[in-house]
Amino acid sequence: MVVYSIKDIEKLTGVKAHTIRIWEKRYNIIAPKRTKTNIRYYDEQDLKLVMNIALLNGNGYKISKIAKLSLEEREKIAASIARVGKEFENQIDAITYAILNLEEQNINLILMQNIRQQGLKYTMTNLVYPLLEKMGIMWVSGSISEVHERFVTNLLRNTIVHEIRSLNEKREKDRPKFLLYLPLGQSHELSLLYMHFLLLNNGNDVTMMGIECSLSSVGEAMQLKEFDYVFTILNDKLQEGEVQTYINTLSSMASKETQIALTGYQMLTQTLELNDNVLLVKNMEDILELKVPKEQLQNNRVK
Repeated sequence: MVVYSIKDIEKLTGVKAHTIRIWEKRYNIIAPKRTKTNIRYYDEQDLKLVMNIALLNGNGYKISKIAKLSLEEREKIAASIARVGKEFENQIDAITYAILNLEEQNINLILMQNIRQQGLKYTMTNLVYPLLEKMGIMWVSGSISEVHERFVTNLLRNTIVHEIRSLNEKREKDRPKFLLYLPLGQSHELSLLYMHFLLLNNGNDVTMMGIECSLSSVGEAMQLKEFDYVFTILNDKLQEGEVQTYINTLSSMASKETQIALTGYQMLTQTLELNDNVLLVKNMEDILELKVPKEQLQNNRVK
């Protein structure tokens, strides 16, 4: 069983420790457990309960009223709030609560409402990325499991793929041709899919090879079609050698007209020697600037 201190609960839910203590003493909503040495602690059910209460309170329900509701009534109202077709104060908490309970429909409703009103770019920046950051903290703390991680990753993947398929792919004349892929062992497919969407939405010609691509398969693709840019993300340890060797090999396989655009943790944290046809992309969305003539990109190159 995973246990939490009150500071852990504060960090994971955003509810101040002082507020939680008031809820306990004045309203008797939460009852922390105690160890044999009388140290207070909370469990996973308490974490869900605080998220539930915070969600209701953030949507206009007074704590005094929430305290009088049964657990079943609180969960029913929380579920109805998550289904409301409008923005509400703390959508990230609502989605987090739904993830803990594996409520796919509620999460989809919140995501699609934001996408319909604001677009995928807004939703990724203001909702999905902060959500993933919060889930990262929860993963490290042990408050979510592989089940939750796989559940939300698959759900978000399907959402982005749906938005890609819904685009009217009008490739504009003289726009760059991109090849997108992830090397063997790299796990950040959501970022690659989001880049696929952004590039297509800008009218670029995009060929998506997907995940688990060997160097030889990437080289074959470059022989079959002339690309202006080959883009990938190097976050995790590479299965096909050291980063410097990998980049050199990839660079040597490209034609003189093809630029290799790279980003990711491995690129940003190491001192690397990059050939003239290799570009370091410090921010994912900077790749969109590659629509300008290559002559204007010289300042972006890292020697």
